[in-house]
Amino acid sequence: MKNEKELEKLRMENELKKMKLMLEHGAMFSDNQSKMPLDPFIENQFLKNIEAFERSYNNTERIVLFDIIKRPDFTKVEDIPDSKISSELERIMNILNENGIQLDTLCDVEEREIYRFVTEELFVYEMDNMRIPGMMNCFIYEEFHPNHEYDIREHSTDGIRSFLNKKTDFYTTHFTKEAEEDINLKHFRDAYKSFTLKHFEITHLSFDKEKSFVDFNIDFTGKIEGSAEKQRFIGEGSIELLYQYDYWCIQKINFPLASSSK
Repeated sequence: MKNEKELEKLRMENELKKMKLMLEHGAMFSDNQSKMPLDPFIENQFLKNIEAFERSYNNTERIVLFDIIKRPDFTKVEDIPDSKISSELERIMNILNENGIQLDTLCDVEEREIYRFVTEELFVYEMDNMRIPGMMNCFIYEEFHPNHEYDIREHSTDGIRSFLNKKTDFYTTHFTKEAEEDINLKHFRDAYKSFTLKHFEITHLSFDKEKSFVDFNIDFTGKIEGSAEKQRFIGEGSIELLYQYDYWCIQKINFPLASSSK
């Protein structure tokens, strides 16, 4: 058990480490005074880990991923018969994982395409040559090859659900700046104390490089602000999205008219 004098010395060391990290690397640390004090030994180890990471990062060089995984033998995708593609892909994925590399997909992608992507694109990807035990370098296939239909469906669904959730204003992250400031959408949302979404289904979508148009069926009720009265909205609606900064954002929403009051 360390005495109080040694603990105080360790606390001072931690404060100096944090100050150095802030000055040299722009690190930010939250004020923990109002919360339960952090064990100075745990904090000290945490700060040492940060220092080690920063030293590795500042001294690192760029290297292609193929060199990180020690340049294993592999067969070109066009030379692999269908009966062998699963086993070859599994072998390559195991090599990646053993070397701290992880590849995931958001959607279903054929095994042959994943193998082609790994051997033709990921192998030549240039990255920092930084190896930290226990740390994985994670890649997502769709970051290289976006699945626009999937993204549009996800962003439309999340955007509608967030817009109808009056507990937060998180919905603005799904909107363009123009949509966020749309006075009609603001007035509509502010007119209701809460919403209850019963059903939302995308029935059709189309897109090009800049815009997307989504048709949907929806059924939700809104409790009028300052009243016990509810209004129901059921029927067809539409969403227009814009592709901005590699991200689909909602530009317009058209809800069905209120069909009944109760």
